[in-house]
Amino acid sequence: MKGFSHFVLESTVDLAAKAMPPEEDPRVDECVKTIRRYLDLGESWPNSEYKQELRPVVSALSDIALQHRQFLIAARLGEIARQLGA
Repeated sequence: MKGFSHFVLESTVDLAAKAMPPEEDPRVDECVKTIRRYLDLGESWPNSEYKQELRPVVSALSDIALQHRQFLIAARLGEIARQLGA
């Protein structure tokens, strides 16, 4: 993941953490920390392996956003997960 895509995911994760405080839902905290770790490691990982590891975590955070009625965040994360699967 490079450039703009990296920025979109990072900003969406920040938005998700603000809208669904990790202190209130430990699943959010786990997903956010994992995604941020992958974003930090992204430059050093092979692209296909990186995508395979990141996609389920982004998808899980999207599902959590739906449960919290954060529909715009869920839609953005869902689209990012689809792009990671392509």
